[in-house]
Amino acid sequence: MGAVLNLHRRSTSNVGDLRCAPYLYFPQLLGTDALDILGFRSADEPDPARRRAFKEAFAAAGAIIVGGGGLFEIDFFAPAFAFIAEHRRPGQKLIAWGAGHNAWTIGDWRKLKQAFTFSPDLFDLVGVRDQGYSLRWVPCVSCMSGAFDRQYAAARGVGLYVHAGTLKNEAFRQRLPHDIETLSNEAGFEEAIAFLGGSEIVLTDSFHGAYWATLLGRKVIAFPSSSKFYGLRHKVPLCSPEDWNDLLPLAATYPDALEECRDANRTFAALVAEMIGGDASGG
Repeated sequence: MGAVLNLHRRSTSNVGDLRCAPYLYFPQLLGTDALDILGFRSADEPDPARRRAFKEAFAAAGAIIVGGGGLFEIDFFAPAFAFIAEHRRPGQKLIAWGAGHNAWTIGDWRKLKQAFTFSPDLFDLVGVRDQGYSLRWVPCVSCMSGAFDRQYAAARGVGLYVHAGTLKNEAFRQRLPHDIETLSNEAGFEEAIAFLGGSEIVLTDSFHGAYWATLLGRKVIAFPSSSKFYGLRHKVPLCSPEDWNDLLPLAATYPDALEECRDANRTFAALVAEMIGGDASGG
């Protein structure tokens, strides 16, 4: 088996996208070669030489790992999967690891689509971060980080962790709870984990805000920005930002969440190792 190429969203300031790639936690299995999943498009990579390098790396790879992140059921990443389907060569292994659905719409969050419509036959092995489907559940691999093994003393009763775009959009920002300590998802990973771990209750419109806070043993209430909140194995109350106080009695902690998520990723890593060869340790 040739080299492994890892594709995920890298040209971004969203810390969740930056930390959701399996190679960060299983380097002995997946190596360290990684490119932005949209690196073949002039809209994302204006340098022709770099776009050509993307295509050459894609063609040469013995195996391609796609994920994680909200890559499915969103128009933004549709060109990537069209490229993969068209240019994947025979014998090249293709694996989806911890990707999830991310359908969104402006308007009522209760009407978001909650399904996968892609063909799993495109992949040799599929693991999705959403539970409740016929596909294997493999939650975001960021759970493997040692940051979740540390203890964080509560520094605040309620913390608000939101997309930077939410804070920059005046209409969205005005709907958020006021006078609550806030951090955006452009913060560094260590800062984000410390903030979430230091909040007894986390309010968030970020998938990784909800996921990481759950792994840290915190209660979560989420403001849905896409369908990505519907597939969480460890359910959190969903509501409009104005209604969060009413949902407090429904917020719960999940003491076993971290090990459940890690076990699922270790099991999947073993399947990947069996398929492409390599060492599945390190996670």
